[in-house]
Amino acid sequence: MSGLIKSMRPRQSTKNLLVFGALIFIPGAIFEPEAWFRTVLAFFLFSFAASAGYIFNDIRDINYDRGHPVKRNRPIASGQVAIPAAIILALILLALSFAGSIFLDTSGFALGRGSQPLNGLPFPFTLTILGYLLITVLYSFFLKTEPVLDVIVLSIGFVLRAVAGAVALKVHISPWLLLCTGLLALFLGFGKRRQEIVRLQNTHGTDAKDMGRESLSGYSIPLLDNFLMMAGAANIMSYSFYTFDSQGHSDYRLMLTIPFVIYGFWRYIYLIHKFDSGESPEEVLIKDMPLKLCLLTWIGSVIVLFLV
Repeated sequence: MSGLIKSMRPRQSTKNLLVFGALIFIPGAIFEPEAWFRTVLAFFLFSFAASAGYIFNDIRDINYDRGHPVKRNRPIASGQVAIPAAIILALILLALSFAGSIFLDTSGFALGRGSQPLNGLPFPFTLTILGYLLITVLYSFFLKTEPVLDVIVLSIGFVLRAVAGAVALKVHISPWLLLCTGLLALFLGFGKRRQEIVRLQNTHGTDAKDMGRESLSGYSIPLLDNFLMMAGAANIMSYSFYTFDSQGHSDYRLMLTIPFVIYGFWRYIYLIHKFDSGESPEEVLIKDMPLKLCLLTWIGSVIVLFLV
């Protein structure tokens, strides 16, 4: 049972916290109990779908993972969980995810005030989950070996997480916020690729292709450093432009949160270069106290500024 739970990668659920973006950034949503219920449910449903994707990806990459110094300890790669049991678990997770998605799409909810997310398409949350699973399959079987494109596809998955939070509440979300989400994913993805190359060069020489991650052979550390700087700068600018969108406040008070965003990006780059962090972004967030405090302070500041 412990192996099955580990194969779901519960620590990766931190990525799905993006689902709460709409709850935080839509004025008044945090005072609606049903909005909380729908967002929390959306978080678990997206986590179930993501876990199913991780399981299928681990099955496909079992040979690569067995040669990885860390990933070889994953339950499927180590043999702790048999492949048939992993497949059954993934199918159960998908069934739960789609059943809950249909519930969210068909149940009535008034927060959206008649708005139609995804241009009025039927079953918007279910379509979002399907879109995420589709790009997961495309990534696992075709695109993960293509430099740059591999990170772009992963960033789309993060954008869909933010979209899921909005369609769960049946509201529209600012395109600036979606852009920030995508750029943040690019930033983290290029940081992850950089540290993968650093680790491989330290342990297996310079030929990353021999380790099964063919896309790494198309990258270099100087190139990824440039990508990181561009993605970080673009994210800071995009978030700044988002704060100019007053969200109902004519005094642009959300601009006061820009310093937290700047510090967060610079702190992350510092951790990458100083401590070779970044190959596991969720672990960086969990272990680095200044970065964790910055994130919590930013979230708290956004909520307070929307209240006053």
